[in-house]
Amino acid sequence: MLRKPPYEKPNPTGPGRVTVVVVDDRDRGGPLRVFESLLGLRGNLLEAVRDAVNRSLTLAETEMLRNLNVEFRGNELPDELYSRLVRHGAVTHMNNVCSPSPEDVRIRTPRWAAEAAAAIGAEAAERIGAPGVRVVGDPALPSAVPEPVERPPAEPRLAPEVAARALYGALAAAAAAPVRHTTPAKARTVHQTSSKELVKVLGHRCLKRLRRR
Repeated sequence: MLRKPPYEKPNPTGPGRVTVVVVDDRDRGGPLRVFESLLGLRGNLLEAVRDAVNRSLTLAETEMLRNLNVEFRGNELPDELYSRLVRHGAVTHMNNVCSPSPEDVRIRTPRWAAEAAAAIGAEAAERIGAPGVRVVGDPALPSAVPEPVERPPAEPRLAPEVAARALYGALAAAAAAPVRHTTPAKARTVHQTSSKELVKVLGHRCLKRLRRR
């Protein structure tokens, strides 16, 4: 994201039709209050959805997911399968069910990345204010570099129950697809087949089930 933006030309819109809301992460209810004001609603009418968790993954959870990505991409499995089983299966279930404890190691953003993000934020704030769009909130927030948190290095460890819940999420997503029994094309047993081939066969079978839905 910092080195290669996903797009270059967003859809054109007149400045008179744009309101930019600067979100302050310290005020979780701030966006709801702002939109109540924009829509002319009474205060505290909008409520946050309590079962929708948008927390950051811990370092251990991220490392587990990173290693899973390496295996997934290395076996050339389709993106559609990854989206269903991993993104909307394992990760979503783990995110909603597991709550990090104070002992869990958090992800620490490198100083260079925080400074690069702040520079991009400052440039974006300048460009946003130039055409005369309406700005709600403090435009200086995106350019602020957070103070580094000095903590002793710790080894990321994933609790067994967290790994189990992530695996359950993937299995639940796979089980949601209709099951059709097929006759194997080859007479080899599972023990005679390499793990790489088994992963590829499983991936292609799951993808076929998704396409039949």
